Amino acid sequence: MSMSMSTSKENSEPLGLGGLAAALPQSKKEKKINDAEAARAKGNVKFAAGDMLGAIKEYDAALALNANDASAMVNKAECYLRCRMFAKALECGELAMAAAGELATSKQTKLKAMYKTAMALNGLARYVDASATAQAAIELCGDAKEDAPVKATLEKVKLECEMLKEQAFTGNFDMGALYLNRMGASFRRCADYIGPVQVSRLSDGRRGVTTTRSVKAGDLLVVQSPLTAAGFNKGVEQNLVRGLFAALQQNAGDWDILKCLPTCAEDEAKEPPSMNLFRKHVGASRVETAVAPDAQDELAILPKIVSHCAITGRKTVGVWAVPSFINHSCAPNAHRLNVGQVMLIFASRDLAAGAEITIKYYDTLIPKKEREAYASKRGYTCNCARCAFESTGDVDAETKAALEAEGKDEGAGPITRLIGSLRRKLKPVFKTFQEEIAVMKATKGEKVPNINPLIELRDWFENRLNALQLTESQAAMVRMSCFSMYETVSLGLSLMGAGEEKHLLLKRMLKDLNVVDPGGFHACKQSTMLANNARRAFGKTSPEVLEATELMVEVHRLRYGDVDGEDLVEIVRRTEQSIAEETGEFCEL
Repeated sequence: MSMSMSTSKENSEPLGLGGLAAALPQSKKEKKINDAEAARAKGNVKFAAGDMLGAIKEYDAALALNANDASAMVNKAECYLRCRMFAKALECGELAMAAAGELATSKQTKLKAMYKTAMALNGLARYVDASATAQAAIELCGDAKEDAPVKATLEKVKLECEMLKEQAFTGNFDMGALYLNRMGASFRRCADYIGPVQVSRLSDGRRGVTTTRSVKAGDLLVVQSPLTAAGFNKGVEQNLVRGLFAALQQNAGDWDILKCLPTCAEDEAKEPPSMNLFRKHVGASRVETAVAPDAQDELAILPKIVSHCAITGRKTVGVWAVPSFINHSCAPNAHRLNVGQVMLIFASRDLAAGAEITIKYYDTLIPKKEREAYASKRGYTCNCARCAFESTGDVDAETKAALEAEGKDEGAGPITRLIGSLRRKLKPVFKTFQEEIAVMKATKGEKVPNINPLIELRDWFENRLNALQLTESQAAMVRMSCFSMYETVSLGLSLMGAGEEKHLLLKRMLKDLNVVDPGGFHACKQSTMLANNARRAFGKTSPEVLEATELMVEVHRLRYGDVDGEDLVEIVRRTEQSIAEETGEFCEL
């Protein structure tokens, strides 16, 4: 009985000090876990509302209470992915993977963590690591039925990373899919690609981009997404500066790229940067340890980068790293085009190893005087071969400017005088032609403009041009400085129904464009008009149509690279649409 009483007493007595001490830590632990779950729940609410920063703050509160809360880490990683802060997303994803461990009860959380990690690596352009992480997650899924949806998602991630890896390392793009918006990736339209090019010291002491091996016309040289881009509107330069600053907050590794970009003429003395700096898929690991600048004196270079490096398109302006080092020429040997905000650089001519690559920064189918004004706005003087030729016989710039201010041609060379005379003669003729076009539209075609003054002026110009005894290439340069006249004459011939004469004019224009702007969109439009005009003028089965169609295909392939079949047909159709609607290039929209 005494043993029984003793047992009853022990069961009925309150906890001793030792038992209380043992119970309290467990109670505090449970409270912390419960508080952590409550904070995570608040984070989920803010996440659902689109408040990523607010959600991150709540997930941080949850992790402060429970450092092993893998779910909070996974959710925080997703917030950083949505903000495109990939280095931070990777850190969270890797911590979540470690916290989830190998326990079967944590399998779903670990799969989510591996998915977030793979996506963060994808965002950092570490496609090899991203693909490997996705594959490891696929293997963890195994054949379990409940994991089938997650496995399918991971397989898509791996496929995307493999595609981007091939693009980045080999430059193998499905161009038709890229142009026609069939290619989509999670964080970018496509991977960046740095082809057979490098930033080099040129013979005149400047820096420029040169080929590292021989390339053929139409070869892809560079593909890059912008460091920042903005639409044309008031305050665009400030928007670009803000964009660069925001890019640094998202990915501090871009600071090394920004520091090497040209900001003034004195920067030409700097050593050319290594191309691996721009190949993020092989040097992206540096991003995770990079530190974004916060000192005002460091950030002061951002406006200088914008003013010196910004490249304009039809609807957007932006800063692209490698293209910032490519020098301008009014008769370039490479061309750029934008697919959305992604810039592609193609060779426009066959180039030997070590050749400097040049592109045009602005419209070059205008007189040299107007081209000089564009160059002046960018703070430089164009000394390309075309500008040097068209300046033959000109006096120095200061004297020339003084004479022009007085409306005099004295001191101007023969080419400058000829183009100047044409421009003066054209002004009233253009004005009258435009007025007659308006009348034609108002009368629904009852009154057709008189194009004889245009034809006479064109013939006058050609006679004066022939008298200069220039080479064929030199004459092409002069004609294309007066491109608007020939374009207007072409329109006039269409209104007259003079299809055969227009055919000859378009062939001449295309030949001249191949001298000054091979690979340009103007050539695509002129070649398309040539083919369509040939069908109307000579019949669908005529030799002229066959020749014009072959030329149209050749011109489009030069501009757009390796495109064929139905994709090429669709691109030509969109060029026709651009002509009909008087809009820009379809892929830049």
